Amino acid sequence: MTDGAANDRIMPGLMSEENLARRIAWEMASRGWSQERMAKTMTDAGHPLNQSSVSKNVHPQDGKRSAVRVDDAIVFAKGFGVTLDELLIPLEAVWDSEFRDALSRLHDIQQQRDALDREAAALITRMVKLAHTAGEEFFDRHMDAATVTDRRRLLTEMHRWAQRLMAQADEPALADLPDEEALERLRRITYGEQP
Repeated sequence: MTDGAANDRIMPGLMSEENLARRIAWEMASRGWSQERMAKTMTDAGHPLNQSSVSKNVHPQDGKRSAVRVDDAIVFAKGFGVTLDELLIPLEAVWDSEFRDALSRLHDIQQQRDALDREAAALITRMVKLAHTAGEEFFDRHMDAATVTDRRRLLTEMHRWAQRLMAQADEPALADLPDEEALERLRRITYGEQP
């Protein structure tokens, strides 16, 4: 959709009472706020408003909705931590923006995860080479000194390394094995011994 088409869809509802009421209801729902909580927030902000007034603002009764007064709208915005201008933005535009932001953040996280995975693979490769060069006693000494959590994490990462390196797709997941069996399997993979 072009920017012009998006604006044509958004602009008619920008200043409507219906849009403001929908937006207030959505802001409350997204925070898990009840009408009572909203009324308390308004009252704590120095603008007393009871629960029934909040209800009349956001939920039509008999097809009629109470108009949101400007003073109320300002305090609603303050309670939500947004500006009045932001509160007037139609929900569809807010959803579009939040979706794009989430998608962008997900992309960033995936790039970070990929970079960390490459770094972890390099570290595991280095450790496996050291263990292979120094021998089983060296490897066992370091594994015995590790905490249970660190040992499990290291075994899992080394097994992932071995799977990638040796394409042993038929190996059961290391996480499903008892520690001693996992350590024995890893030793066989690391030192080139066949089961």
